[in-house]
Amino acid sequence: MAVPGGGLLLLALACLWGAASRVLWDDRTAGVVTELNVSRSTSCRPTIEYTVGGTPYSVHTIALHSTDDFAIGQQVTVLYPRQRPDLGTIDSFREFWPFPIFLSVVCLILCGLAWKARTGLPPLLHCLAAFALAILGAMAGMTVFCLLCTPQGFDVFRSNPILNFAGGVLIFLGTVPVAALGAVGLWQRHVPARCGGCGGGVPLTFEGKRVVYRCANCGDRM
Repeated sequence: MAVPGGGLLLLALACLWGAASRVLWDDRTAGVVTELNVSRSTSCRPTIEYTVGGTPYSVHTIALHSTDDFAIGQQVTVLYPRQRPDLGTIDSFREFWPFPIFLSVVCLILCGLAWKARTGLPPLLHCLAAFALAILGAMAGMTVFCLLCTPQGFDVFRSNPILNFAGGVLIFLGTVPVAALGAVGLWQRHVPARCGGCGGGVPLTFEGKRVVYRCANCGDRM
């Protein structure tokens, strides 16, 4: 648990630094809301158009926003990296900070579980931690996938649309499921649950579709 917790801490710090550096040092320009792109009755992802050096650009917001916050023709402030003016983002808390804050909170929870795991975790908490690690592993895999295959990242297959699709599928299958299952496998191997009766290790097994913990020492089933 300390290893994924430490890795997540580094990722959280990197995300916090990335958000802070963009807010502090990105160039700014004026943008105009041209479409709301309502996805639910009260949520939207507005389209923002802006111009840098005479070149027009158009972006969508990253997060969902309330339809009450935007109107077509509304002026907004757009932040963009000087070397990549196409990566504009509106100057909004919701665009930069929720994900880094979420990662920081999860990191603190993992650090607490790592401390508790030194003396063993109850089966229920152990199972919940395994489920959480599967989600975090999938998120880590998705981060790698997005870094390699999206226009905002390296976009390694950009030159060929067919190769882009096939390679994207292979990279997705090789990152998201593998990272999720690998995280759970390492957790089960190195941090077993502990029996409340005898204190022995309790391996996880499956009986049909049910997750079962059975103590190898005293035979208690949990």
